[in-house]
Amino acid sequence: MYEVERIVSPEVCKKLIEYNIDTTLKFLITDIQKLIEITDLSCEELLEIRIKISKNVHNPNKIIRAVDIVPWRRLSTGCTAINSLIRGGIPVNGIIEIFGCSGVGKTQFCLQLALQAQLPLHKNGLEKGAVYICTEDVFPSKRFHHLANIFKAKHNLTENDFESSVFLKHVTDIQQLQNCLSTELPILFRKENIGLVVVDSIAGPFRGENENEVLARSREIIDLVTKLKIINEEFKAAVVCTNQVTEDIIKNKTEPCLGLVWTNSINYRCQITRNNNSTLREFQVVFSPDVPTGRCSFSITEEGLQNEDCMEY
Repeated sequence: MYEVERIVSPEVCKKLIEYNIDTTLKFLITDIQKLIEITDLSCEELLEIRIKISKNVHNPNKIIRAVDIVPWRRLSTGCTAINSLIRGGIPVNGIIEIFGCSGVGKTQFCLQLALQAQLPLHKNGLEKGAVYICTEDVFPSKRFHHLANIFKAKHNLTENDFESSVFLKHVTDIQQLQNCLSTELPILFRKENIGLVVVDSIAGPFRGENENEVLARSREIIDLVTKLKIINEEFKAAVVCTNQVTEDIIKNKTEPCLGLVWTNSINYRCQITRNNNSTLREFQVVFSPDVPTGRCSFSITEEGLQNEDCMEY
């Protein structure tokens, strides 16, 4: 109970003990709604407390043996070439960014992830649904319906209704996105079995804002990242954000939007590119805490992301 006592007030700690929540583990695994009733704290306050406790318990500065390092759980992308590059799929830990030019295949990648998440564990899925947040374009329902039908046949899961386990939200500005992440998603997570959150794209809500208000924008990005990490750590859901690109005239190269504040906040950065003279796409790991940089080729077919020897969609 030491870690809890360090953060909460004596009054809250006393209430927890009265309900037999007398260890750090019990506090971390108790249903959030029950904790709200016991402590009279808000959902956001309790989530922040859990994050702080988790960081203290899993202190990266503690000395451990290499053999004790637990591999991150991963969600298969459904493309063997990409899976081989990133050790089996995208990690459930941290925030993963997929950036690239418009029309390069970022949304196709995320649609496939939303289906892959629902597959059984023995098929490298999560057996969980997905939340898909659109900030720019309307959700491509026709394409998703087509992919869902292919997945049913491909994995012999004809009784599964893939579409009913994907929850959609359209937002147009940063305030709507903040509210969705801090209020609507925690409620949804307590009702539904969700394993993946997609934000397509993270740059969308910032379009049209005054670029000169750097400090205010940085604060909004930090607040946004905090909410995404709370979802990731509290509900153990993979968080994938697509990002657009901008031209850096001084450096004469294309870079992801949102600048250094966003770059320093994410865990994985991957890029999808496409050569105008080729039908292939290229998936590249730009940086990652557990995967070396590298790249591979793939195609987008009617059946989704496939190895490079498949016919282009």
